[in-house]
Amino acid sequence: MNWGVSMALRFAANIHFLYLEYDFLDRFKAAADDGFEGIEMTFPYDVTAEKTARAAAAAGLPIVEFNTPAGDLIPGKHRGHAPNPGEGDIFLKHIQKGARYARDVGCRKVLTLSGLKRPNIAFADQRACYIDNLKRGAELCASYDTKLLIEPNNVVDFPGYFLETMADVRAYIAAVDHPNLGAVFDFFHSQINEGDVTRCFSDSLDLIDHVQFGDNPGRHEPGTGELNFDHLFNVVENSGYTGWVGAEYFPSGASTHASLDWLRRRQ
Repeated sequence: MNWGVSMALRFAANIHFLYLEYDFLDRFKAAADDGFEGIEMTFPYDVTAEKTARAAAAAGLPIVEFNTPAGDLIPGKHRGHAPNPGEGDIFLKHIQKGARYARDVGCRKVLTLSGLKRPNIAFADQRACYIDNLKRGAELCASYDTKLLIEPNNVVDFPGYFLETMADVRAYIAAVDHPNLGAVFDFFHSQINEGDVTRCFSDSLDLIDHVQFGDNPGRHEPGTGELNFDHLFNVVENSGYTGWVGAEYFPSGASTHASLDWLRRRQ
């Protein structure tokens, strides 16, 4: 930890959660007008990289993180290919597509979903497959000058998800042992799976390349649930973390702008 070194937080808007009241390419300017300094996305592939890059440049905002493709997302049945024996070629095809898109929009970090635990496959086999695929995926992303990230998802909304805790993330990053593999820490997922989110963030700081947040329950804006974001933002700010903080939540009201009291307090 590097307590005592305060770094002003840089907030990015996830425009697949926020600004849905706008057409996709108009969300960049809307985010800039509200004071966001960066953009993150989930799956942007239905819009060409050229159009996405142009909209980001016109708004003056960098694209800082998004997801690689993951196939059809079916709750409890499918959420990525990484730990599934026999699906490594599909996984790498998706990694390459994401890394190319990242290169073309000037983004340096992509997140891959980690799939589900399969009761019909021995866990040891899934673990070995996951490690091997992450090694190959991290190396492939490195060739595009893009870092590959992994993240726990909460098992209430995403039952059976392969990564549940930051301890899991630490173990797999150590097993993969590749400098181009890092982690996303999401306060929303962490609160549900682990609680004690201040400690969890602090203990994981050496792994974290990107931070995201939403309140719980509901995954809405700060102030709608049980998390104390004034405290948590101060923790992140004073930790020495220098990366982006992504707003990945569903506004509780009719507009994104109305959900941004938390951002206006930080400006």
